[in-house]
Amino acid sequence: MKVSIVIPVYNAERYLDECLNSALDQTYSNTEIIAVDDGSTDSSAEMLKGYADRVRVFHKPNGGTASALNHGYRKMTGDWFKWLSADDTLKPHAVGALAGAARSLGWPDDRIFYARYDFVDERGKRAGRLRSIEPDYNGKTDFERNAILLHHFYGNGNTSMFHRSIFERCGLFDEKIGFAEDYEFWLRCCLLHGCGMHLVPRNIARSRVHSTQLTRTRAGETDAKNDQIRSMVLARLPVDLRERYIKAADLVKMPRLPLSDRARIVAHRALFACVPENTAKSVVQSYHRIRRDGL
Repeated sequence: MKVSIVIPVYNAERYLDECLNSALDQTYSNTEIIAVDDGSTDSSAEMLKGYADRVRVFHKPNGGTASALNHGYRKMTGDWFKWLSADDTLKPHAVGALAGAARSLGWPDDRIFYARYDFVDERGKRAGRLRSIEPDYNGKTDFERNAILLHHFYGNGNTSMFHRSIFERCGLFDEKIGFAEDYEFWLRCCLLHGCGMHLVPRNIARSRVHSTQLTRTRAGETDAKNDQIRSMVLARLPVDLRERYIKAADLVKMPRLPLSDRARIVAHRALFACVPENTAKSVVQSYHRIRRDGL
């Protein structure tokens, strides 16, 4: 099965080479790489010219991450869609691990596969011993996983892979939402269209923390945006199912997670408040303090 790695690019000159090379270095050979320049004003567009023999490059006016991802979908020739942000990187086995999991389940077209990852700082150095917050919910029913997803986001977009038919079934990424397009898409696919999240329990990527990333610059708006997304999706459900999900989500409490997972969740929240130069040190200190004291 062919996998299309779609990379939205906007003013990513500092990290773009590392990102593209990580996509090119995949051990899974049946891939295509699509870079969508979303109206960059730095040297990103010029840098992409150097990869034109190995990467399918497209340019468009600036419209945001969701619009770039959608543009990549429209241009892809693969069976499976793989998202990669231009400031992050994949480990060499990443696509192979995701494809292997999909193969073992019969290549399902209603699953959103995701995996674990490391946090790295602006220099690409791993942020202490902190790894991704991705508890294993595979043993739960779709309804239970959906209730957890309604309660809190999981499934980092950069580790995700799903069949292209999910776009036909559920629609494209919401280009008007501003940010958190992954959370809105996951909820819409799972609660409204019968899809399900599936963890691949391997560490496949490096998620970079830096001062200009959207997750950091709009961190103060995250809670309100997530509430807006939940309301949007819930409003489209039948009343009885909506009430079931609300009640189930209310029962999801972070303290019920293992202590190690609870510690990582709080440390992750603290991560985006760190001064960039001291990210690794701050994360390690937060992580061990939480592990020592509990919640």
